[in-house]
Amino acid sequence: MFTGTLMLARRLFFSLSFLLPCLVVVEASADVAPEVNSVVAQPGELGSGAFRWFGFKIYEAQLFTTQGKRFQWEKPFALQLKYARKVRARIQLRASQDELERLEGSRPDHPQIVKKLTGCLRDVKSGDRVVAAARGADELDFFVNGTQTCSLTHTGIRDRYMSIWLSDQARDRELARRLRGAV
Repeated sequence: MFTGTLMLARRLFFSLSFLLPCLVVVEASADVAPEVNSVVAQPGELGSGAFRWFGFKIYEAQLFTTQGKRFQWEKPFALQLKYARKVRARIQLRASQDELERLEGSRPDHPQIVKKLTGCLRDVKSGDRVVAAARGADELDFFVNGTQTCSLTHTGIRDRYMSIWLSDQARDRELARRLRGAV
């Protein structure tokens, strides 16, 4: 009887060992938000990290590219921020404006960009997911918890706005490098 039970246990273990990779694949793909899938073909996480302000975690960021391949501005990508705390839309808007001015200096089209962003950003709370997805050099789609809030079109907006998180001049340069897979 002991031999029969041992044989059954081995068969079960052997069978489950074939299913384990399938379970891991399902779990990994479940981490990719549907809105990321709508913009990036076969998305894979390239890099991730947390943004902290005075030691407080504000959000966890993930950058998705096709199959998690090397980041290139001209290729489709999506940046996902999962918030760890409440942040009002007006604070996000002001921070975006400040960062654009820090990165680019004063430019005459900044008020236009800020006005367009007003329709894209929402108040968020802990656990909320915000995705900015690049559709091209002049278009970004914004989603909050899976619902599209806007499709922002503006000349060069992809590189200009996403530089806040991804450029070598980003406020958190280490996070930018991690997101781009450069660490």
